[in-house]
Amino acid sequence: MPTPPARCWARDADAARADYGRSGSTDRVSSVTSPFRQSGTEYTTGQIRSAWLLHGFTALGIVAAMLALRDVLVDRPGPAIAWLLITLLIDGVDGPIARALEVEKRVPGLDGFLLDLIIDYVTCVIVPACFMYQFGVVPQNNFGIAVLCVMVFTSAIWFARKDMMTEENWFRGFPAAWNIVGPLLFLLEARQSVGAVITLVLSALCLSNMPYPHIARARFLRPYTIVGATCWIGGVAVGAVTYPHDYEFMRVMLYVGSAYFIVLAAIRWVHDIRAREAAVAAATSESSTAEAR
Repeated sequence: MPTPPARCWARDADAARADYGRSGSTDRVSSVTSPFRQSGTEYTTGQIRSAWLLHGFTALGIVAAMLALRDVLVDRPGPAIAWLLITLLIDGVDGPIARALEVEKRVPGLDGFLLDLIIDYVTCVIVPACFMYQFGVVPQNNFGIAVLCVMVFTSAIWFARKDMMTEENWFRGFPAAWNIVGPLLFLLEARQSVGAVITLVLSALCLSNMPYPHIARARFLRPYTIVGATCWIGGVAVGAVTYPHDYEFMRVMLYVGSAYFIVLAAIRWVHDIRAREAAVAAATSESSTAEAR
């Protein structure tokens, strides 16, 4: 039987005290620390304050997620989508700013990447799952619950991947972007069976190596990606603001944006396969040349 956490803590504390008694010093006892007391010594107070402000800005994403969940629970899809888009905006701008400000060095006691990851799982997976069930994107029965269970399970695995992104800023596998997929299917009024199938397919792709671009950082066909993302996210934004009105141009934007990213992923997949084959062929040729010599 595993030792309860409280007993583990007490046992470790007793061991620490014993070490202290034997050594006569505090060298072997780690002191209690607080992230609020740790900072990079080579930075000014203003620089450290700006790093903390950025962490606070990142944490606002979870507040927006809570507000989105409230609107889901009170049956207000338009505002819920708007809050999800705000979380997407926060997530899109805090990373580049954090790297520019060297936040990790200025506030070493707080892991900004982990904070961002926790918030992303809530905003990209948990709240959209509630949205998809509440507003009928998937069947509102046990089968729909099972579909969403698969979705949150595979998304959790994807978020834990150490190889989730390539050096060229492409995600490996579908990056659990349910905060876009859920509202998109809702605005397009997809049938529940279609929503369930798409959810299961994308959930499976979370566990694959299918390439998917980081919208802001991937350079492969970047100008086209910016246009496609603007069309895609812009269509969702228009749908959120104008709901319950249904405009044809909004649907066109959503279809065009979706089609672009599907085609882009397929193009990149073929590109990667050919690059690997070329690398293998080059290695084989070099090996044959070396043997001939």
